[in-house]
Amino acid sequence: MLTPADHLLVAIIVLGLPLRAWASMRALRAAPAELVPALRRRLWWRAIAMQWSLTVVVLVVWLRHYRSLVTLGLALEPSAGLAGVLVGLATIVSLVVRQRGLLASDETLRARVRERLGPVERLMPHTAAEYPLFAVLACTAGLCEEFLFRGFTLWYLAHVVPFPAACVLQAVLFGIAHFYQGVRGIVLTGLAGAFFTGVLLVSGSLWPAMIIHALMDLHAGDLARRVFPPGPG
Repeated sequence: MLTPADHLLVAIIVLGLPLRAWASMRALRAAPAELVPALRRRLWWRAIAMQWSLTVVVLVVWLRHYRSLVTLGLALEPSAGLAGVLVGLATIVSLVVRQRGLLASDETLRARVRERLGPVERLMPHTAAEYPLFAVLACTAGLCEEFLFRGFTLWYLAHVVPFPAACVLQAVLFGIAHFYQGVRGIVLTGLAGAFFTGVLLVSGSLWPAMIIHALMDLHAGDLARRVFPPGPG
């Protein structure tokens, strides 16, 4: 049974997180170029703190109502679906490594990456020194966003609408949560949300989706620091 705390937490997830991200992106776009690197790092820290704080609160509320962690997708059991997901992950990693190797010598590829990441350039790392903190942010997003959206929000929506509709609606909300990236960002992250939901359903666990999500963000940050100039941004 849903409680007032559940309603409030979902409202924070689908409204509070996107508004914070939008405000952060707005501040970055408005900031003078020389102030962007320091502001970027502060905003990364705030995002890390907010996502982990919200994740802990959701988990505390969940356990206080004696709900099973298995229901949230936090179990991990061997299965054919899990094996298939891991094979797919290995394939993706090999393609990523190949793309990374081509990046240094293929200016056309570098231009495509710059175009794809252009809407969020100021949010991305521009130097090797910035990357470790960005890596913490990427892992936080992988773990916390999957827990909050594919775990808690999907569970919540399944109490309101039929489960297939809940899967679609959750992916749509995930895409809308990235509206600060523009229409293209909404569509791409919505599709990513649908993909992560599929990974959850096939594997029976959030953990593979968490790992894939984190790796995708880590890869995007690594590409950014290789194609964007190391200046203020």
